[in-house]
Amino acid sequence: MKVFIVFIGLLVLFASAMSYQSDLGRYIVLQNDLKALAEESAAGAALYFDELAYAEGELCFNQEEGGQYVDYLVIQFMKEKSIDDGKLSYEICFQDDLAGYSEPAWEGVSGYKAGIPSVTIRFTYVADDFFRLPFLEVRSVTRMACYELPQSF
Repeated sequence: MKVFIVFIGLLVLFASAMSYQSDLGRYIVLQNDLKALAEESAAGAALYFDELAYAEGELCFNQEEGGQYVDYLVIQFMKEKSIDDGKLSYEICFQDDLAGYSEPAWEGVSGYKAGIPSVTIRFTYVADDFFRLPFLEVRSVTRMACYELPQSF
């Protein structure tokens, strides 16, 4: 009977470890996918700028077209990754001659350089729980990226 009890205990322990490894793998993949989405969105939104303002010597992003591009990428991301159980939201901050060069009001923004045109975007994915084990509870993933235009642009 002692061998059976030890076997059941080890079975529960190893099943929990396998469950944790599986959930952690999905969590890490989601983090990497969100980071790639943030980098692609920031770089793509920075490509849309106002040509008339640029002809006058000012660099101003076209925030409407940049936002539409990010919306398109989010829709494609949700279809490709088939994420249905959570909610993906984003915040975007354009820093240019028109919007000004104020630092984003988000926590965790580091390496901010004043006076450089940039697009900063932060994605937040919220779900019920990423881990099946009862003592682990992670409900959101946040990733951000910033794309800065070179000084000589």
